[in-house]
Amino acid sequence: MRKRFLLSGAILMMLTGAAAARDVVVALSSDLRSNTPGVNRDGNTDSVILHIVEGLVGYANNGEVKPLLANSVEMSPDGLTYTFRLRENVKFHNGKTLTADDVVWNWNRYMDPKTKWTCTGDFNGSQNVKVTEVKAVDPLTVTMSLDKPSGIFLGLMSRPECGYTGIISPESVGADGSFKEPIGTGPFKWSEWKKAEYIRLAKFDGYASPANDGKPDGMVGSKRPLVDGIKFMVIPDASTIKAGLMSGVLDTAETSPDLIPDFKTSDKVQVIISRNNGKNLFYIQTRDPVLSKPGVRRAMAMALDVDQLVAAASNGTGEANGSMVASDSVYYNAVQKKRLPYDLDAAKKELAAAGYKGEPITIIANKRSNVPSFPAAVMAQAMMQQVGLNVQIEVLDYATQVDRRRSGNYQVISQSVAPRLDPALMYSFYVGNKDKNASLMWDNPKAIELMNAAYAEIDPKKRQTIFDQFHELMLQEMPGIFLYDLVDIWGATKKLKGQPVWQSNARLWEVSLDN
Repeated sequence: MRKRFLLSGAILMMLTGAAAARDVVVALSSDLRSNTPGVNRDGNTDSVILHIVEGLVGYANNGEVKPLLANSVEMSPDGLTYTFRLRENVKFHNGKTLTADDVVWNWNRYMDPKTKWTCTGDFNGSQNVKVTEVKAVDPLTVTMSLDKPSGIFLGLMSRPECGYTGIISPESVGADGSFKEPIGTGPFKWSEWKKAEYIRLAKFDGYASPANDGKPDGMVGSKRPLVDGIKFMVIPDASTIKAGLMSGVLDTAETSPDLIPDFKTSDKVQVIISRNNGKNLFYIQTRDPVLSKPGVRRAMAMALDVDQLVAAASNGTGEANGSMVASDSVYYNAVQKKRLPYDLDAAKKELAAAGYKGEPITIIANKRSNVPSFPAAVMAQAMMQQVGLNVQIEVLDYATQVDRRRSGNYQVISQSVAPRLDPALMYSFYVGNKDKNASLMWDNPKAIELMNAAYAEIDPKKRQTIFDQFHELMLQEMPGIFLYDLVDIWGATKKLKGQPVWQSNARLWEVSLDN
């Protein structure tokens, strides 16, 4: 205990010195894995890289993909060629001007196996898309050709896991091919990394936002750097983060829902709540002898008063959503809002028709404080027991829970899934051949067919029809019970103005600090 107190005190003393530098000071739960975009990454790494690099395109708040380094994107009528016309006079952090040749150099580097880019398989034809040619037509025009049309090509390029397919200066790489540091085009530039302690990014005075309406919009929109820099402090201890926020030496940090009451009564700290496209759900093993019957799964869903469950599990911050499509998505419509009704009598009839005889059903949960896994499981257990479902809870550490899901060794798992901004990409986490990938939830042939169609279709209206058909099928089969979209809960000093979080990432452009 004394060791933790000393550690917390040392970090806060270090923070106190940092806060005077007019940087915005942010807590990270762990250090960077690397500073190479899209290589050896995790969520915290993605958050830092987001401020440094930009891709040709990026996600907007509603999941649409919009131009970023490109001024415009045109798709050929056959869907096989994309023409990117670059914005003029975009500067790298070293002062060099972005050209089409830089884009081609970046693409070739990403696709070189030596780079070990996380997303190579997304573009070489082994998984989703095959890019057959990338060429510079003139200094400000790049074309990319595909072997077949794809509805997710631009979305794949924008993914955090891909390092946003960020365009960096060739000077980021040494003559021997070794990576030095990311020299991007973003609103902040790489400054210093003291491993296990902090990462500092400096304001890029030469930054110019893409076309916008004066507001931030996902990865695009207005992106002005309004502070001198960002200092990401590595602080894995939640109590230290709370102390840093309450004392004012931390400007902002992700926090747990149970701290909301403390922060709401503070005269120094504000609570920032931001919904994202991730999911909280009950993941069901459809090959389990008991749960293989859709009637049992429908009964489980109809036994849940989802609005009450969500309100309690989220400390009042969440809103029920029974669709795989996020509430903020451009594809979320009246069809996606449909849910099975909360109806105990109907649930009992479903169980009787399915021949359920009281066989035990176990929900696996973990007790991580920043997700509702355990409280959602406890509430679901009580609600399901009302209709005669024999539900038990098994608490595991998170790593073991993940292993159980990946191996398919479970009945029900109460879990949270990170954001994926295109619905087809969200489907791919759950749907597919379970013989090849045991971690998948649903292997209904029609669901797989619809998912594949959503990957290929390039017409937004036709994609909407596919997503709606998928949701209707899901309500019939109930391979999982989707509860609500993930909610980011952050604390911040009341001196902070702006929105410091987006899709579970720190996002610190258009954020300022009052004196």
